[in-house]
This record gives sequence, C-alpha cells and structure tokens, in this order.
Amino acid sequence: MSGPFLGQNAIVKKGSTEVGYATGVTVGMDIDMIKEYCIGDDSPKVFEAGSKSYPVSIDAMCLDTDWASDILSGATCSLEVGPGGSTTGAPKFTIGAVVFSSWELSLEPSGVVAESVSGEGTSLALGTY
Repeated sequence: MSGPFLGQNAIVKKGSTEVGYATGVTVGMDIDMIKEYCIGDDSPKVFEAGSKSYPVSIDAMCLDTDWASDILSGATCSLEVGPGGSTTGAPKFTIGAVVFSSWELSLEPSGVVAESVSGEGTSLALGTY
C-alpha cells in the first residue's frame, strides 16, 4: 500500500483537457437501498442495492464561460480524476456522461474570481494510469 496523496499532485480532466486552476474536486458514489418489510417483521425481507448515482463538484478559478455554457446547453462530458497525478500505477477515477446541474460565481474585491460547478454522472470506472 502506498502512502497518502497530496492534492497538489492531483489532476482533473474534462474529456481529454486538464481543468485549469482547479482548487478542489469532490467525487461521490451514492446507492439507494431497497428495503421491503412484511407486517409483523422488524427485519426487511428484501434488502438490496438499488439505483446508483455519481455526484461530482469542481471548484476552480474563473477563466471563461465554459462551465456555465455547459449547464445552459445541457452538455455532457466525462471527467477523469487522478488523486496521485498520472504516474504509472496511480489510481484513476473516470465519471461518465456527467450532466452539470449547478453553477456559482464567487467574487470578492480582495480575491480571485472563482466558480463552482456540480452535477452527476451515469457511471464510475476505477482504474490506474
């Protein structure tokens, strides 16, 4: 087992293009549970994994209108996240058919203009570089 990863070495790609000036990324996996109970039982008769979803969010310094345009157009893309960079053997997470559903622009007089975008993908593939 290798040691922990440093965020400064991570890479995030939208399609095949590295996301410039990303300051944070979150990838999740949610699974709905199917539980069905019968009258008189306190334990479920059916207890199975149901629908899966793969939420993602990215925080980045604002460079252009690409993220906002994606939401307005309903565009989808794949995202690739490499928490340990792209060195051979490093883990890779690929989220497929991501639809972005939320975008925020944040500006303060004393700081860099930032944006946050979040959405959900249809698949999550685990691999290595």
